[in-house]
Formats: sequence, structure tokens, C-alpha cells
Amino acid sequence: MNATQGPVITTDTELDPKFQNLWKKAMLSAEQRNWDYVVSLVLPIVKEVPTFMDGRMILRRAEGERAKNAPKKLFNFGGSGAKLNTKKDPMEQIADLEETVFQTDPYNPNANQTLYDLAMRAHFTELAAFALETIRQGHPTNTKNMHKLAEHYMVHELPEKAGDTYRAILKVDPRDMAAMKGEKDAAARTSILRQGWSHEGSFRDKMKNSDEASLLEQLDKQGMTKEQMEDFLARTIDQYNADQTNITIVKRMADLYERLDQLENAKSFYDYALTLNTGDVALQRKCEILNDAIQDRQIATMEAEIEADPNAPDIEAKRAQIAEIRLQRSAVVVNEAKTRVERNPTDKGLRFDLGQALYNAGQFTEAIPELQQAKANPHIRTKAILMLGRCFERKNMNDLARSAFAEAVKELAIMDNTKKELLYDLALVCQKMGDNAAYLEALKEIYNTDYGYRDVATRVESSYT
Repeated sequence: MNATQGPVITTDTELDPKFQNLWKKAMLSAEQRNWDYVVSLVLPIVKEVPTFMDGRMILRRAEGERAKNAPKKLFNFGGSGAKLNTKKDPMEQIADLEETVFQTDPYNPNANQTLYDLAMRAHFTELAAFALETIRQGHPTNTKNMHKLAEHYMVHELPEKAGDTYRAILKVDPRDMAAMKGEKDAAARTSILRQGWSHEGSFRDKMKNSDEASLLEQLDKQGMTKEQMEDFLARTIDQYNADQTNITIVKRMADLYERLDQLENAKSFYDYALTLNTGDVALQRKCEILNDAIQDRQIATMEAEIEADPNAPDIEAKRAQIAEIRLQRSAVVVNEAKTRVERNPTDKGLRFDLGQALYNAGQFTEAIPELQQAKANPHIRTKAILMLGRCFERKNMNDLARSAFAEAVKELAIMDNTKKELLYDLALVCQKMGDNAAYLEALKEIYNTDYGYRDVATRVESSYT
């Protein structure tokens, strides 16, 4: 979590007094199982105080209890997850999710995955874990999510929780070799932390005085100011200069640079730590996460420069660089998705992930058979058809694309984001095929529900002039 967002609030006594009365009422309502009232009381608190984790947990419980008794709704959270707005503050987007999605569908995997991604952007690791734990609660057989949760716990030095998660995976799939290895790694790491030592020696033993130990305690609680972190970093640099092979100091340097939002420096020290301990899976994952964050920032910067000055002499070079970064990242994602499918070829969800990864990499022909298999899973059928139609459209097989989009539209009763995406894509395909009437009919269906969706209003209204 960024230092500017303050420490995580865990108890109601840390809340602003204006919220404490609301919180007490919410606790009383929870005892009476009046879940609607609990949601109405706690939601405003969580939106204004996003770090209040106890509040968010009781809110999600109330939403979950309420959802059990509510009629089933055909709710789908746009594609494989909401598109992140890199220009909007993550906490604002998290508040939007609480308002628009979780009240209706608290265990939605795609929405919670988006919450995880936003929390990681904000360096709010407790909330990121909470998002994955919520998926686990609502979908206890989703081993893919549990693997991600266990890796998250390992990266953030919570091996006991990682071990519990790996054991939960093995209850679902006793033959999961990765979970078996993960449980052993987590147990070993737990033992090391309990004894207060590692093969490099105790970091605290190398502290020069109790003041530094106190600073470390503050850092672990994520309550340090930027100035305190910079002071601690200066001391840690001195220790690093005295012993550049101490992996604990190297990792501490990386962590401090990350907290100070100096991602390139953080990545270089995490990379160096990995060379000191090449078998550390958690470190490897951390390096991958940081590399993605750095590339996201590079892409956002170049896109902003292109938008600001589209006639700049280096504009094509920037576009080529963006395309190359995305191509490299797509290749990594495709390889990871293929590995997961090879490990569990009957999992239609993994087939969808591979099909989507292939589509994003521009491998439309290869994506088609994967998405066709994914259609067999009723929970992701609509998303699979949407991606399948897009593959056909990119291959200029417009009649097949139109049939796919139209088929999926008929299966959705509610005008949610997925249906709007389908109608919009259907409209564009109809336009390509010269069917202007069908083009406008699809757009008007969106227009009647959501005037501000993309450029639908402009397209519809221009047809009347």
C-alpha cells in the first residue's frame, strides 16, 4: 500500500468518530441478521475509508448472506474482468466496484480479480489477498484462484497461510503436483520464520541498534511516512554496501524502493536477490509482477505522449515500441496458459484463458478451437462466444462472427456490460457486411439503455441527419 494512503485501519476505535456510531449500528444489525441494513450502513464507510478491512469483511459477509436469499440473476461482469483505467486512481475504481458490482454479486470471480489487480496497483496487499479469498469462499473448487492466492501469500512472507491454501487445493485435487511442492516450500519457509533465521543469518542480528529494529516494526505494519522510509533506506544502503551478498538486506532494499514507487530500482534489486537464491518461486513471481507494472507505466506514458502530439517525429517509433512490449508480454501469457492446459486439459476455464491469450497475441486461428471447447462451460459460455466471434471478425469471416454475436445476445436477458459489448461488436460486423438496418438496430438497443456507452449516441444520432 502506498504511504500516502496511510496505515491499514483494523478496528472501529481507529475510525473517524463520525463513522463509529454507524459501525456500532451495523454490528447490532449483523447480530440480528438484518443484512440489507448492514450493507447500507457499512458501504459508505468502506467507500470513504478504503483501508478499513474489518468493515470490508463484514460488508462482503452481509452481501453474501443477502445474495443467498435473493433470486438468481443473470449477472456477468464484462469479459474476463473489468478493463482497468490506468489514468484513474485505483481506490476510486475500487469504490466503484463496491457500488456497482459487489452489492449484487459479491463472489463474482472476474470482479474480484479486478479488485485484486487494483489493490496490487495501490500496493494494498491485504485487500488483494481479501479479493482472492472472496473468490475462494464463493468458488471453493477453483484451484487456479487458490494457486494465485498461495503465491500471493508466499510473495508477502505469509507462508502459514500459503500452506493452508495449498492444503485446500490438495483436498480438491490430491494429484496437484504444484500444490504438493508448494505446501512443502511453505512449511520450510514457516519454519525459518518461526526460528527467526535464514541461511543468510538473521537480519535483526545485523541491526546496529534498537532504533532500526523499531523502524522495521513500523515498516512491517505499513505505517511509515515517506520521510521515514527514505531514512530507513539510507541506513539499509549502508548495510548493503558493507555486505552485498546478504539476501535479506537486498530484499529489504527492493521492498523499500517499491514502497517509494521507484519501480526500476526495486526490480533491479529483486532481480539481484533472485540470482542469490535462484530457486525462490516467490521472488521469481515478484520480479514478474514488477516487470509488468514497469511496462504498464511505460505504455501509459508513451500513449499519453502520442495523444498529446500525434505529429511528433518519433511517433511511429513509440507505436512500434508499445507493440513490441505487448507482443513480448502476450508470448509469456500464452506459454503460461498452455502449461496450465497441459496440466489440466479438461478444464474449460483454462481453455478459455488460453484462447483469450492467443487472441490477444494475434493468433486468431489457434484461439478458435480453444474457445470452441470453452463454450461447453455454461459459466463462461457467453464470454467464449464473444471472443470466438472476435476471432472470426479478425479473420474477415464476418458471417460467422455475426452468427456468434447474435447467438450470444439471445442468451442474455439483462443489458449488462457483456451484452453491450456483444451488441456493439454485432453492429460493427453488420456495418462491414453492408447491412445498415441491422447495424442501427443493434446500436439502438444499447442507446435505449446506456446513452454514454462508447460512441453509440454519435453513431445513432448521425443516422437521422
